[in-house]
Amino acid sequence: MTVSIRNLSVDYRSSGGTAHALRDISFDIGKSEMLGLVGESGSGKSTVAFALMGLLANNARVVSGQADIAGHTYDLTKTNATAGLRGRTLAMIFQDPMLSLNPVFTIGAHLLEVLRRIMPDADGKTRLAAAEDALAKVKLSDPGRRLGQYPHELSGGMRQRVVIAMALLVKPALLIADEPTTALDVTVESQIMREIVDLRDRLECSVLLITHSLGVVTEYCDRIAVLYAGERLESGSVGDVRKSVGHPYTRMLLDCEVPLERTRSPRVSENRFTVIGGDLPDPRHRPEGCIFKDRCDVAFAECRTVVPPDFAVSGGADHQARCLRLRVS
Repeated sequence: MTVSIRNLSVDYRSSGGTAHALRDISFDIGKSEMLGLVGESGSGKSTVAFALMGLLANNARVVSGQADIAGHTYDLTKTNATAGLRGRTLAMIFQDPMLSLNPVFTIGAHLLEVLRRIMPDADGKTRLAAAEDALAKVKLSDPGRRLGQYPHELSGGMRQRVVIAMALLVKPALLIADEPTTALDVTVESQIMREIVDLRDRLECSVLLITHSLGVVTEYCDRIAVLYAGERLESGSVGDVRKSVGHPYTRMLLDCEVPLERTRSPRVSENRFTVIGGDLPDPRHRPEGCIFKDRCDVAFAECRTVVPPDFAVSGGADHQARCLRLRVS
């Protein structure tokens, strides 16, 4: 069953004016499919997640948006539209597991709280066994002992496995992973990503992976959506986007990746890394024309006045990008 998000727009109110964090974002995630939502900091990735979960800040407002999840349609402009889905149909893995877990409760208490909601008629022994089994399935060593420990007694990778185990118990239709490996080293990052992939395959759920790394997306995801300044600039299967990049921003993000096998000079000062010059536009005042034109290395005159729609990119029927250079004359 496909998860569909349509025309999601979100504003933030502040003393300096209204910031348009998201503008008309739409994407689909198939069953057992992982979509990588990628873009630099400030592009609106986490706002998408919080809007879907109903966890936006008090100064935020969903201007428009609809979500089709598990066969039901939800109007995201309504307050708490998806609140009843949290911990059941929707689950989320946050950036920092230490902030996701209550430091005064044991690991077992966290898991049992989830089980009380989804197994209200089960006895304590049954729930305890289910909690230990969930920790074992995410390859947490000595799961019985972990149930009695507190979050601060576990490493960052172990805490993230606990959060994944909680999602496993929920069996969500949509799992949102918001930068789940940001605070972890490269070795643990790989392990956690494999656990998320395993969770997706085991539950056959849809996964929305939010990340700034196109390298992570190309390795683990099936599809990709590229956000910039609150707008979706490109989307398609990972294979199609890698084969034929449609938008200059996507190309630049790929150029910024640093492969582990890249040859490095022993003299640190001689190593060079690709960066994207310039800054994101002010979200309170959308510039005319293409949103990316001021940082684009192939922009031309018309880019300054025309807002590009989605154009098909050769290589895949559902591969689209918003760049005037794709226009068929």
